[in-house]
Amino acid sequence: MPLEFGILGPLQLTRENAPVRLPGKVLPRLVAVLLLDAGHVVARSRLIDAIWDEAPPASAGRQVQNTVAVARSLLTGGAEIETVGEGGYRLRLRPEQLDSLRFQRAVRIAREQVAAFEPEAALASLREALDLWRGPALAGMTGRIIEAGALRWDEERAAAAEDRAELELDLGTGEPVVADLRGVLERHPYRQRAAELVMTALHRTGRVPEALEIYRAMHARLDDELGIEPGQRLRELHTAILRDDPALSATPAAPAAAPRPASLPAPAQLPADSVHFTGRAGQLATLDALLGPGPQVAVLSGIGGSGKTTLALHWAHRWRERFPDGQLYVNLRGFDRAPPLSPLDALAGFLRALGVPTEAIPSDVDEAAALLRSRLADTQTLLILDNAKNAAQVKPLLPATAGCAAVVTSRSRLPELAALHDALQITVASLDLADSVELLEHLLGTDRLEAEPEAALNLAELCAGLPLALRIVGTNLASQEGTTLAEAAAELSEHDRLDHLAVEGDPTTTVAAAFDLSFQSLEPEEVLLYLNLAFLPGTDFSLALAVALTKWEPAAAERILDQLVASHRVEEYRPGRYRFHDLVREYARRKTEEAFDAAALQRLREQVVEWYAKGTSPLPVDEYRNIVATFLEWNGHPTVSRLLTRLIAFADAGYREDAGHRGVPADAVYELPELAQVAERGIATGVRSDEPMDAVRAFALADAVAFASGDLPASLGYAQKTLEVLSRTPHGDRTGKARNDLATTLTQLGRYREAVSILREAVGAAERSGNRIVQVEVLTSLGTVLRRMGIFAESETLLLRAAELDAAGEAGGGTGPKSAYPLLSLAELYVDTGRVTAAEELCQTIADMLHDHPSKYYRARLYFRQSAVHRADEDFVRAEAALLRGLELVQEVNSWRHQLVYTYWLAELYVDTGLLDRAREALEAVAGLERYQTSETLAVRARVLCKLHARLGDPARAIRLGHQAADVFAAMPDPLRQARSLLALADAYAAAGRGAESASSLGQAHGLFSRLGIEPPRPSGSVV
Repeated sequence: MPLEFGILGPLQLTRENAPVRLPGKVLPRLVAVLLLDAGHVVARSRLIDAIWDEAPPASAGRQVQNTVAVARSLLTGGAEIETVGEGGYRLRLRPEQLDSLRFQRAVRIAREQVAAFEPEAALASLREALDLWRGPALAGMTGRIIEAGALRWDEERAAAAEDRAELELDLGTGEPVVADLRGVLERHPYRQRAAELVMTALHRTGRVPEALEIYRAMHARLDDELGIEPGQRLRELHTAILRDDPALSATPAAPAAAPRPASLPAPAQLPADSVHFTGRAGQLATLDALLGPGPQVAVLSGIGGSGKTTLALHWAHRWRERFPDGQLYVNLRGFDRAPPLSPLDALAGFLRALGVPTEAIPSDVDEAAALLRSRLADTQTLLILDNAKNAAQVKPLLPATAGCAAVVTSRSRLPELAALHDALQITVASLDLADSVELLEHLLGTDRLEAEPEAALNLAELCAGLPLALRIVGTNLASQEGTTLAEAAAELSEHDRLDHLAVEGDPTTTVAAAFDLSFQSLEPEEVLLYLNLAFLPGTDFSLALAVALTKWEPAAAERILDQLVASHRVEEYRPGRYRFHDLVREYARRKTEEAFDAAALQRLREQVVEWYAKGTSPLPVDEYRNIVATFLEWNGHPTVSRLLTRLIAFADAGYREDAGHRGVPADAVYELPELAQVAERGIATGVRSDEPMDAVRAFALADAVAFASGDLPASLGYAQKTLEVLSRTPHGDRTGKARNDLATTLTQLGRYREAVSILREAVGAAERSGNRIVQVEVLTSLGTVLRRMGIFAESETLLLRAAELDAAGEAGGGTGPKSAYPLLSLAELYVDTGRVTAAEELCQTIADMLHDHPSKYYRARLYFRQSAVHRADEDFVRAEAALLRGLELVQEVNSWRHQLVYTYWLAELYVDTGLLDRAREALEAVAGLERYQTSETLAVRARVLCKLHARLGDPARAIRLGHQAADVFAAMPDPLRQARSLLALADAYAAAGRGAESASSLGQAHGLFSRLGIEPPRPSGSVV
């Protein structure tokens, strides 16, 4: 027997009448939300909001995925949770399995039976429907989204109870009606229709005082809690009861609704609701605030085709019962081919609908507005003011008393209404992918979408979530049964989307036509900025770039940009960052290319490149993809290669987070393969260019990408090519940086002598260029390599000189991570040469410099220096702690090479302190980083493994690895690390019982220590 679900009361799942338990807190809430929208796609973001309300944990997305998996295992037996697109879920079940769907079907049948003049059958159907209820919907469950969904079903229950009571009155019963309707009023104390019906029933049974008490209580409730009067129909019924109006007598034979006093019918001007309404749960919940004592006005704003009118009408139809005195609608034609409707014409239409004769309507706007307010006073009337151009067109139409509400739709935000009328501001943005697919499903049918799910997703993405575009595509495909969804998607992607997003045979129903109406309303300054911004490649832009493109005063540019935001031409999707809707940008780009000639477009390109090339440093992370997109789109145009220099900062970092000294922002996200493609495109263009710097920049980027990717031979080739081409240009005095990059790769390859030769040339080039920053980098690099080669005195001199240059202020002010660069290398020199106290003091100085700086890279390097100090002091606990903290940081920034070498240091610490299992675990943790190995890391690993295998009883392997480490360090040459490797080799020989070889290795090591002027360390065995 399949599962049965119940939400018309506490959440209930049963199988063969036995309850099915839903464990935990998350699972019941997830199932409840899926049941509320059974058969429809629910976005993961909506599930997160429903489960955790305003404070979801960082792991919310993963928890939802895991909980869906649990739910699938529990809901076997006729119910299935489908994944739709990326992040959408749909619960599929048969209608008879869910009590709310059975209720809905029975109510629909009852209303059809009423329309067919079958009141007895209708009454039976309604009783069947209401018998399904076990209490308030989802009783006991809380949360904004769940409560809103439950309220919707509770309102449906109340409406059905009112329908049943009305039929019972018409069919001649009275007493059961009173009891049932009193229950409705207890649950829904503001439902005036229920009050009307119970008052009528009480009057018919001779209980007039009770009927009048119902009115008195309702009047007091509305006045005290909402600040409004009862609606006109309820007031008239109250008067009729006081007069003992004969029309209130029971008329059992009449199938019509409960009789009401004769009066002008309440206006019901709402256009039809959309039968395919999809999504917008958040906006609907916000609009519900109009039902309470708070705001009376809401503004729905968004781009053309975003579904503002559809949303307003859907909400209005949902709550029309709350406005018993009428629903007024007007199309103000603010963005239309016809002229905008004047406020006076709109007022005249409303007044006529409210019964004012044409000849009595004032010709003055203010007088007509005052008359409308008078007519709306003490009523509950809803006004839909559709397609407004500006606030001036709307203000005369707004009601002034509580009880009424107005929903305004516009392509502008109309902020004046928020300021003067406390209007709710609700943005109607694009549908998410799950809702977009659901709308296509409504239009085309489930079978057609299930046959081509990937094509359906592709179509939804091509429509960019714009409801108008989705409806056009759905309408066209519905009439083209022979066209597959994949063919339609290919047609859209291969051709101009705007040309194809049109209803066949109707030239006015197109996305472009909707955008034309918005474009035509722009002021000249708005047009200029709009067209300039539309020409930008990339996904978004900043206020600073908008200012640069206009060359206006910043305040003027910001004002015009704010106007474009207010009218939804562009979106400020986060503070200071702006973007176009995908289709709007395509439309605006077309307009730009129509309006500007080739020379104007080239000037615009040059402005953009200039701004990116000379912009702030470090480069804002938001601009990374924009620079990539700009280069790829404009590659080949003059000066565009300057953008490559900004991209080098990202590749130089070699990881996804702050590298500090490379000028990469804290949350940079990019992909090295993407940068490699950019470099290849740049090289292909640069080698053909008349401007050699185009090739220099491209080779430099390729070098940086190869280095970060671990391809050191390729990096070396690109670095040599960069230097070669640069040396032939008039910028030959600027080779300091290029030589430093080449030397860095040579150092990683273990070719120290070549690196020193290149760096000595680089020092001269940097001094000739006058670039102090490059001087500091080159001096630090040379000092570092000389330290490794054991040339300590010159190394110290160079590092102190670099630190003095940096601290002097010309190269960075001496207050940030740049200043730490030479000092960190100097601290390592002090540790190497046994000056532990000096190293400790210098580390404290560096820590003070980095105290408030976010650079994880430099803080990690500091921890490693401190670890070396603690190890030299034989404080192994603090040495381990510092290494672990540093490793956490390099793992966060994905600095693979540093992660390798520092993990090997940690493993060596574990071996030397006898923690062999921990050492093996540490080594295994970096087994997947082989591609990032360098000569140094391979040699360090060999030394660590030599020590480990000697302790594990495999001296033969230890000896082989010890020789490997010593030989590599000797070839570099790095005599200090060679000596340390020889000590490990001596221990390995000793473990093998080969005393002579052990003594020889030990002697070689001591000879190197003596030549370097360093005291040999104690034997590693004494550490244990």
